[in-house]
Amino acid sequence: MNATNDTNVIQFAPVVRPGLLDRLKTNSGIRTDAAFAASIGVSRATLDRLRKGVTPDLRTVMNIARAYGLGLGEVVAVAEPEEEELAEAVGS
Repeated sequence: MNATNDTNVIQFAPVVRPGLLDRLKTNSGIRTDAAFAASIGVSRATLDRLRKGVTPDLRTVMNIARAYGLGLGEVVAVAEPEEEELAEAVGS
């Protein structure tokens, strides 16, 4: 999520829907993060980054969707910029 002052463009970043990964893990009966990460084709470190809101790559989104029978839109949401970023972009 970056607001670019030079061009007054506000960038919105896709993120894995908040809470989705934990719900999928719980509902699937998987007990460990390592096993859940393997089920979606990522490392444990990547799983942690996704939970923190890091923008996933398309392959990861597709892996999650495929593994759990979801549409891509059910996996990702668009994170809106913080108010400070909006103010900076509009005020420059």
